[in-house]
Amino acid sequence: MHNAPKPNIDELPTKPQLFRSTILAGIGAVAIMVTIYLPAEYAIDPTGVGRVLGLTEMGEIKIQLA
Repeated sequence: MHNAPKPNIDELPTKPQLFRSTILAGIGAVAIMVTIYLPAEYAIDPTGVGRVLGLTEMGEIKIQLA
């Protein structure tokens, strides 16, 4: 990586672009947590997607085993 040229200032993202990307990444992380992680780990399924995908059942089994 020492032979890579430095980017020009014009090629770098602006502060509004970075802020927008950060907000979108946060929204994506929350969506994944609510639709996949919570049903699979804790059997909490606020959207119903976990039941359709079979993740809520997996969470219920984990809770029974613990």
